[in-house]
Amino acid sequence: MVSNPVKGLYISCDIPMTQFIINMNASLPQSQKFIIHVLDNTHLFVRSDMGGMIKSAIATFREANTYEKPS
Repeated sequence: MVSNPVKGLYISCDIPMTQFIINMNASLPQSQKFIIHVLDNTHLFVRSDMGGMIKSAIATFREANTYEKPS
């Protein structure tokens, strides 16, 4: 059996961020899902064309969840 190679991005992150990315992927319609394979709790293989979108979503998430000491 011959398999076709797939171009993608290897993502390594902590467990909470992996879960964030998996949940983001799950919220999309089937045609827009970007995870090719969940390798383990801290590693994902995703479509290479989605790298920018994933990075942007993580930046927005971090910005919304960052504590700033009141002045």
